[in-house]
Amino acid sequence: MSASRLAAIVFDRDEEPDVVLRAFIARALAAGGRVSGLVQERIENSDDEHDVCLRDLDTNATLPIMQNLGPGAEGCRVDPAAIAGAAAMLERARANRPDLVVVNRFGRLESEGGGLIEEIGRAVADGDALVVCVPLRYLDAWNAFAGGFDTKVGVEPARLEAWWAALQRSGAHV
Repeated sequence: MSASRLAAIVFDRDEEPDVVLRAFIARALAAGGRVSGLVQERIENSDDEHDVCLRDLDTNATLPIMQNLGPGAEGCRVDPAAIAGAAAMLERARANRPDLVVVNRFGRLESEGGGLIEEIGRAVADGDALVVCVPLRYLDAWNAFAGGFDTKVGVEPARLEAWWAALQRSGAHV
């Protein structure tokens, strides 16, 4: 049996998967790997709150993905229009045929069948090596999507590195 080409960094609210993911990407790039996709970054906004943007690993361009819902709003602040832009960015990244595709999150939109779910599905169907951050609160939806064909690595750098090494040892193109 070959190594899974799909890794999920499963994390809880108090954990920082993006730090682990960015360090892993840096090591993969330093080792000569071709890594493309989107990473999530927090930015300070003028209201002294945190907003989120996505950084394209190929172009270094950023895309703000949060919308202002107004005072007292409690709904999901992720802007669906921005996610449509992120989907286009992800498809451009995949077109470069990288060794590894990075997806910032499988979150609420994806758990409801939207967001980047189609792009993730296409990458998996095409056999791309892909790593995605999955909040613990959406793990059931992720499990339904991945169908057990993923490797869950948590926010442990050694487990992410072990997944990558196993994938390389499996003889798959990475």
